[in-house]
Amino acid sequence: MRLSNLTLEQFNSQFATEEACVTFIYQSKWPHGFSCPRCQFRHAYVINSRRVPLYECSRCQHQTSLIAGTIMENSRTSLKKWLLAIYLTARSHIGTTAVELAKRIQVTYKTAWLMLHKIRTSIHLADQKEPLKGTVQINAGIYGKSPKSSSYKQPSEHLVLVGSTLNSNHEWEHVKIKHIAAPRSRYKEITRTDLLSFQESHLDASVTSCQAVTGFYTPRKQRPLLQFVTQASNWLKTTFHGIGPRHLQKYLDEFTYKLNLSLKNIAIFDHLLQICVSQHG
Repeated sequence: MRLSNLTLEQFNSQFATEEACVTFIYQSKWPHGFSCPRCQFRHAYVINSRRVPLYECSRCQHQTSLIAGTIMENSRTSLKKWLLAIYLTARSHIGTTAVELAKRIQVTYKTAWLMLHKIRTSIHLADQKEPLKGTVQINAGIYGKSPKSSSYKQPSEHLVLVGSTLNSNHEWEHVKIKHIAAPRSRYKEITRTDLLSFQESHLDASVTSCQAVTGFYTPRKQRPLLQFVTQASNWLKTTFHGIGPRHLQKYLDEFTYKLNLSLKNIAIFDHLLQICVSQHG
């Protein structure tokens, strides 16, 4: 059974002890067995005198912690609580808030918020490594759309560009939604500079075709793409009661990360854990 499919009770039962969490994280970090981060030697002595095991390379004597280079590095929070935080974040249609997480794992709000921030940073970094390829479509959208229809941008509205790779069947395959920060106009306007910046940052050199619609009132806009913006907006409003501009991008990245994995039928928890334990920095 996929871990993503476990109920909360089943998940807590499977990872009831720190020892079970250590074994699972070890297998996730080193699926083919230990590899020294300094010399890549495959054998190590295990030092169990600390809360989290240390591994001393048999060749170069370099010592590395199980959680070195992961989002858990330098954290005093138990591995069990970290795994539960990743599991709750991975719930595809729900996710979790710092308030809920703090209550479930019995930590302070500040600790819960920092844990989720680190998880979302891992998602953000993973997103940067996967540009759009092949045939791409891009459309301008609005997060937090005001019921007041106007060409003027309202304080609650944030402009975004949503783009997607299309497969051979012209189906959406990989989606990105990017916040256009600090607009230079009080009008709802995506400039050529904004579009070029999006293309330079998020399109691969292998792109063969790119159709972009930046007008908000043109009949040429790609309505299916805009549905993703609406879905993201509804999710952020329902789960988090809305997000301000400072952290908006990482929440949009979380939405598209889970959307893209769902489109490819990839287990979210397993993938999220992998990017959280992979080398950071």
